[in-house]
Amino acid sequence: MSAGRIVRLFISHSWDHDDDYINLIKLLRKIDMFEFYNYSVPEYDPLVADGDKELMQELCDQLRGCQVLIVIASVYPSYSEWIQKEVLIARVYGKPILGVIPRGQKRISTFVRTYSDKLVGWNSISIAKAIIKLLEEDKR
Repeated sequence: MSAGRIVRLFISHSWDHDDDYINLIKLLRKIDMFEFYNYSVPEYDPLVADGDKELMQELCDQLRGCQVLIVIASVYPSYSEWIQKEVLIARVYGKPILGVIPRGQKRISTFVRTYSDKLVGWNSISIAKAIIKLLEEDKR
C-alpha cells in the first residue's frame, strides 16, 4: 500500500498494557505492500536517559524522525503522563496523529479522541489507508 516506500511510525503505548501494542505491530506486519520502520520505544529496548529531562529529549529525537504517531485509543492514554507527552511532542513537530480503537473496546480515551487527526477501528486496511491519507495531507 505504500508503493515501495517505508513509512516511519511511532506507536505510543504503555509498557504496563502492551498487549494491544504487540497485536498492532503484528497487524501492521500482515498488510500487503506496506512497509514500516518502528520508531517506538518497546520495553525490551528502552531509551537510555538520566532523568526525566533527558528522557524527554530522547523522546523528542525519536518523534522528530517519525512520519506518523499512532496512539492506541484505549482508556490508558487518558492516565499515562508519558503517552500524553508523546502526543503533545508530535503536535509540536506537526506530526499527524492516528488513533486506533482496539477491537471490542467500548470506551476510548477522550485525550486520544481530542488529539487524533484521524480515528479508525482495529482493521489493517483501515489503518493502512488512514496512514497513507495522513501522509498525503501532510504534504500539502
